[in-house]
Amino acid sequence: MHFSLAKRALRAAAIASVISGASVLVAHEAQAVGTRTFVLDTLEKLSGGDLKGVAVSSDGAVRAGFTLGTAAIPDATATFSALTLTDGSVLVGTSPGGKVYRASGDQVTAFADTGTLAVTSLVQGKGGAVFAATMPDGKIFKLVQGRAEPFATLPDTSHVWALVVDKSGTGLFAATGPEGKVFRVEPNGSSSVYYRSTETHIVSLALADNGDLYAGSTGKGEIFRITGPGRATVLANLPGEEIKAIAVAKTGHVWVVSNEYGEVPEPPRRSPAAARTPPGPSTGPKLKAGKGALYRFDAQGRSERMMKHDDTHYLSLALGDDGKPYVGTGAEGRVYTVDDNHVVTLVADTDERQVGALAVAGNKGYVVTSDPPVFHRILGRGGADAVWTSKVLDATLRAKFGALSWRATGSVELSTRTGNTAVPDATWGAWSSPMTAPGVITSTPARYVQVRARWTRDANATLHEVTIPFVTDNVRPVVTDVTAVPKGGPTKEPATTVPASGGEIGKHDSVVKVSWKVENADNDPLRYRVSFAKEGQTIWRDALKADEVLTKTELDWDTAALPEGRYRVRVEASDELANAPEQVQKHLLVSEVVLVDNTPPRFERLELAGRRLRARVVDGTSPIARVEVAIDGKLEWKPLAPADGVFDTVDEAVDSDVSSVVPPGSHVVMVRAYDTTGNAITRDVEAR
Repeated sequence: MHFSLAKRALRAAAIASVISGASVLVAHEAQAVGTRTFVLDTLEKLSGGDLKGVAVSSDGAVRAGFTLGTAAIPDATATFSALTLTDGSVLVGTSPGGKVYRASGDQVTAFADTGTLAVTSLVQGKGGAVFAATMPDGKIFKLVQGRAEPFATLPDTSHVWALVVDKSGTGLFAATGPEGKVFRVEPNGSSSVYYRSTETHIVSLALADNGDLYAGSTGKGEIFRITGPGRATVLANLPGEEIKAIAVAKTGHVWVVSNEYGEVPEPPRRSPAAARTPPGPSTGPKLKAGKGALYRFDAQGRSERMMKHDDTHYLSLALGDDGKPYVGTGAEGRVYTVDDNHVVTLVADTDERQVGALAVAGNKGYVVTSDPPVFHRILGRGGADAVWTSKVLDATLRAKFGALSWRATGSVELSTRTGNTAVPDATWGAWSSPMTAPGVITSTPARYVQVRARWTRDANATLHEVTIPFVTDNVRPVVTDVTAVPKGGPTKEPATTVPASGGEIGKHDSVVKVSWKVENADNDPLRYRVSFAKEGQTIWRDALKADEVLTKTELDWDTAALPEGRYRVRVEASDELANAPEQVQKHLLVSEVVLVDNTPPRFERLELAGRRLRARVVDGTSPIARVEVAIDGKLEWKPLAPADGVFDTVDEAVDSDVSSVVPPGSHVVMVRAYDTTGNAITRDVEAR
């Protein structure tokens, strides 16, 4: 059993998850003035809030569920086991201290103290004798008139995980660790090994009407069917490391809880002997919840997975008097059941973290929880206390809510409340007057909203779907950055598309890549308008085609038909696609200067005297970036240095000795010059 993190913290995290993922709940965005809609129609969406006395099914239905009483269990940290006595009272085994409490109605009193670490299992034999399994000292106690008397100490055993009474009602079977044994315990307390497995811990037991004993292990997650002393077959090896619980129905079906953690969990340890035991089942603190699954085996041993949760492991299993399975979880403190059609129903949602034990008989029974330890008596189903409250729904901005609607069979009453804090507090508005038919929400505009349903009129009513339309305040989109760089060039300075030295001439691209970033708090669809102006001019000209509606945050702007020069680009964001004309919000931002240059530089001078090359290269707009030479058509270009040492202006001279490049004799010398925008020019001169 895992004792980490109070459930309140988990629920706060769940609310934060809802807030950050609110778009999941937004079913669609209408085209009329930004209307959005919350639709709650699945188990996940309907079970995220408070579920007091209601049941939520995977088919998207909310019904009246278990109504629970509440009685705190003092001086305990966790509950491990429970047993209903013939007088209707319930014994609860706890940790630490190995105490047993007696719950009668909603009163909990101390019953017996074993002095151990934990009471892991409680059973009642013939004549009313009650036995308690404990750990980590391998002891079984007999509870007599409120006293815990040692009954048996099992050899080479630290943990007694589970007990069942044999068919005669006088003997016991005990599941133990760390050597994975099942013991037979006689009425006089003597014991013998009934079955020895290869696992380290046997943690669960169940007895069939025919005397077959089913045992579940931790390690490989194996289920053994033991038919006699030392005789067993493996019924199944299920995914995961732990067979936490087994129950046999009157029909012969075997129900099994399997947990997957990714590693074998550590058992609780107190004594030095216990500290030397190998890893065991899930009863010690664990920071991360595992994955739980419920399987059903028929009389032929065929398995069927009936239910699975990836966000929680299972800690307890009980069969109702109708044979229906009930599972208690190790996170969120919930109780689930499942029918033959695999419809999963959440029947109880406690305020605690873990369900250590439970029993269901019709509309009666109990749910025993940990973190903190509480005894919940099942009082019945439905009634005035059956209240479903949705998770906190986040509109992301202040919103006006429209007409609340729902689908239901029978009569339910719905109310709403709103507020501007993620967790409802005193600043929230009061719950609205109950509505028995769909109608306009009267709660004040706010960012967050909750819905509540009551089953005060019809305990058999079923709520199937809740719909809340809303319109948020229209917030102006803000363009935060506009970048314009030559296409194919780097996105950061220096903005150049000049090929690497000695490379082939690349094709100059006249396209400028314009991109921008926008803050869009209300998530409206946006339309963008892009325009440009030459530096020093005040007239902005459209960069888009006529009637073009741009919704992407980028544009390929072709500058081939523009004169050279320095330009700025302006981007305007508008939310006109989602809002009425009088409500439209706009914002624009202008880029830094972008250089438009689609013309190559020119040679004003080019001569070769002997092996002395002199040249002057001029460009109308862009600085000269490089000058290089090659001979006789060979693509082996060699760079030349500028006369002043730096290529940094639109007018550059070269005065270089090229004898190392041009050998003696007659050669054709090619000279190539680039500007910073990648435009290139090539000229030739003859060497003799």
